[in-house]
Amino acid sequence: MADPLRERTERLLADYLGCCAREPGTPEPRPSTPEAAVLRSAAARLRQLHRSFFSAYRGYRGNRVELVALMAEAVLSDSPGPTWGRVVSLVTFAGTLLEREPLVTAWWKKRGFQPRLKEQEGDVARDCQRLVALLSSRLAGQHRAWLQAQGGWDGFCHFFRSPFPLAFWRTLLIQAFLACLLATAFGYLWTRLL
Repeated sequence: MADPLRERTERLLADYLGCCAREPGTPEPRPSTPEAAVLRSAAARLRQLHRSFFSAYRGYRGNRVELVALMAEAVLSDSPGPTWGRVVSLVTFAGTLLEREPLVTAWWKKRGFQPRLKEQEGDVARDCQRLVALLSSRLAGQHRAWLQAQGGWDGFCHFFRSPFPLAFWRTLLIQAFLACLLATAFGYLWTRLL
């Protein structure tokens, strides 16, 4: 039997993450749903406010899915649990990991820049699908009761219609940064101990 909430969640995440994973220089596709437009807008505001944090992860070459899984665990499971701000931060972070640097031209090669490998292109597409599945299972599965209590994605659209004060975003970024730092340290220790 079809699950409308899960399907809507997957469609929203596929829209946003697919937009982030597109080839550099490709025009941004139109949002497929109203909540996709709201998510893109909220993510753009968050990225603009915290440009230095997000730019550090652009073109990430490590295990994106593992990093987002660790981040999701840290961000969504901590007290007080999920919030719309945490959801946007997590999805924005995942989208940033999928963004690709522009292709290196001959002019840049002469100056020492390395071109992207073709295999990395396939990795981005594969990771995009895996991140949609991971985040959908977390939001429409593990945190389904919370999502429904907030009014689902209609509640998300309603929540983000009014702009938030700058202090809200600063606090949110600090929480996301600390969670990311913790997840990165955990991942580093995990790989060293095994």
